[in-house]
Amino acid sequence: MRVSWGPVLMVAVMGVFFAGNAATQTVITDQVAITSGHGKLFGLTPGEGIARKILASGEDVLVIEAQGVTGFVQTSRQLLGFSGRLKRWVGLTLATGERIIKWTVTPRMIVVQGREAVYGFQSDLGRWKKEIWGAGESFRESLVNDHVGVMVTDRRLLGFSAFTGGFFSRDLLPGNRIDDIEINDNVVIIHLGLRKLVFRSGLAIWAELP
Repeated sequence: MRVSWGPVLMVAVMGVFFAGNAATQTVITDQVAITSGHGKLFGLTPGEGIARKILASGEDVLVIEAQGVTGFVQTSRQLLGFSGRLKRWVGLTLATGERIIKWTVTPRMIVVQGREAVYGFQSDLGRWKKEIWGAGESFRESLVNDHVGVMVTDRRLLGFSAFTGGFFSRDLLPGNRIDDIEINDNVVIIHLGLRKLVFRSGLAIWAELP
């Protein structure tokens, strides 16, 4: 039997817009533990009740990790996100041949980089999002913080937020060179020479600074 407790993370108190309503981010300590045994996953929170997930016969657990109100499990067949707020497991079946390269779990979201696609889980909403790489598209780097992340390829930027929509794409023009990337809990700033692009956790859009 395995148990994973994420380290305590403190989240900066800021105002953001969530699903069109103003919501205040509060300090989040670890409130989720994930354990596995006898072909089942168990999601535990401070209150009553245990969320159980039955795995398929022969399905192996490869990764277990938890942070804040979010739990993550990778098996030989699927990605599983656990929402501590909703006390619910949400699964996403992996395509045959997909290989997971990297994952990041934060207090409110999960970002998983695969060979064929990138996947994001929004814990408060209890849902997975998927963005397939284009033919010949080359992944370069990713940066993820508490509520926001950015994936950079040779063609575009992909912003992901714990609070809004799914993946938000911004094409990179030929010759664009990224000089620097700044990221904090809620804001990403991309430096492109004299231009600066901004992605924020509470807005479903990339913006260019004037």
